[in-house]
Amino acid sequence: MEAARGIDATTVLAGARELHEQELSASAGLLRHAASWADLHPAVDADEAAVSTWQGRECGVPLAGEGTPQVDRACISEFAAAVGLPSESGQRLIGDALELRHRLPAVWALVQAGRVPAWRARGIAQSTSTLTLEAVAFVDRQVAAVAGRVGPRQLDRLVDAAVLEFMPEEAERRRLEAADRRHFTVRHPDDGDGGGLSYVEGTLDLVDALDLDAAISDGAVALAQAGCEQPLDVRRSMAVGELARRQPALDLGPTAEDDATTGPAVGSTTADQRGPGGSPAAGRSRVLLYLHLSADALGRTPTGAPDRAQVGWVGNTRTPVTAGQIRDWCGRPDAQVEVKPVIDLNENPSVEGYAIPDWLRERVTLRDRTCLFPFCHRPAHPRTLRAGRRGRALATPADEVPRKPTVQLDHQIPYEQGGPTSADNLVPLCPRHHNDKTHHRWRYRRLAPGVHLWTSPHGHRFLRDRDGTTALTGPPTGRRDGTRRSEQSPPPSAEPSPRTATGQTARPRGGAPPPAAPTPNGRSGAPPLRGAVATAPGERASGEHDPPPF
Repeated sequence: MEAARGIDATTVLAGARELHEQELSASAGLLRHAASWADLHPAVDADEAAVSTWQGRECGVPLAGEGTPQVDRACISEFAAAVGLPSESGQRLIGDALELRHRLPAVWALVQAGRVPAWRARGIAQSTSTLTLEAVAFVDRQVAAVAGRVGPRQLDRLVDAAVLEFMPEEAERRRLEAADRRHFTVRHPDDGDGGGLSYVEGTLDLVDALDLDAAISDGAVALAQAGCEQPLDVRRSMAVGELARRQPALDLGPTAEDDATTGPAVGSTTADQRGPGGSPAAGRSRVLLYLHLSADALGRTPTGAPDRAQVGWVGNTRTPVTAGQIRDWCGRPDAQVEVKPVIDLNENPSVEGYAIPDWLRERVTLRDRTCLFPFCHRPAHPRTLRAGRRGRALATPADEVPRKPTVQLDHQIPYEQGGPTSADNLVPLCPRHHNDKTHHRWRYRRLAPGVHLWTSPHGHRFLRDRDGTTALTGPPTGRRDGTRRSEQSPPPSAEPSPRTATGQTARPRGGAPPPAAPTPNGRSGAPPLRGAVATAPGERASGEHDPPPF
């Protein structure tokens, strides 16, 4: 119908893009006017200052963080009504504007330039209002480089990292407070409408949760192998009951393995460990917990001084964590810590043949972390990594999604056209976007390490790096299929070098051998992973700088 009126796809996309730019400008102007309204109505004294509300009641918290001006509470309702908002929402708008203008000036400038949506900037402001001046300045510097290209979860991780680094006492208080909220609750219906089912919920320590997830997944696999044809979620629920019936009480007595110098992986039970009654826990998986931390932080006692070495992150969940928490996990009597050799993510190893060995896949996914399609942040590295008994993989039904890679590694230069199977020529793409690239005329080319220029079927271009996506100009004039008369492209902005993962090792830094060369059959000769893996950001050459820690 639209085609009959002379409206084609190019016109629709151009119109949508213009409206989007107008929306960005209008929302930025609204923030600017909210801040100006606050300037016109300063609080005469503290008793007259507006404070945040919760469920309609004042909670005594200032509208914005430390260093922002106070606002007369009497002016809030009029401004809110003028822009069609409830008073509480208008108050939040004014508070967000002040937080951005005074404490996040770099992000504020990007909003006013139309490079960051106001709604995204407001989310940043609401996340930083409780931070100290030093911590919020750190967030402003980091986010300004990637704001508009990161999602809410990445922002939350960045704010968490700022608290860990610049507010260690607050971080410890939050950690202990969170630990006190752990629980495991079973609720039985009392109204007769439960259909014989009960509701289970809980908040667990991360390592305990990974172990529980692994055990339930193994149980679901075992049920399928025994002939159960129920869907995966149903089998997982059945596996919980089997776990409860097979171990009705905890067996916390010492075993021979407890006296060994090396135990199982962090927070896990090996297949050889004895269960209740001395029977081996056959077939039980081990959880590999990837912990990234600088070498010296593992042996230090945390101090009040800001120190980046005291902040690590969990590769399985991509969340920041204190060095103290990592030390606690590694210090468990049932933990086996395996420190991996240095993995220099700047290197470009390659193998013969099309098949990608596991060690090369791990290197690429650790380097890029997510699918590199525009605006996609699907994790590239598996969130849970398990090894079967004595290194043998467990048979897995087709619907056991967690055991499959979350992304596919695409040969940027196709293998059949001479493209090598090397780290630099492999790009992680989630299944949906790998399909778009392969079958639906999306194209990309590499501009620099970690920087790719994508072109949509109608010629719109997007610059994708490891921090996120920047929308460039629309389709070049004269070519509606998106191809260009010239392959010239604007140079990308300065690109942080990829994070280098290292670990504690007896060898001097940089002296660790590369992964074992592939064998003639195309498989890697590197040994399988065992236990917890501690890796870390490594030292960089002069002039290089860290990407944001999320």
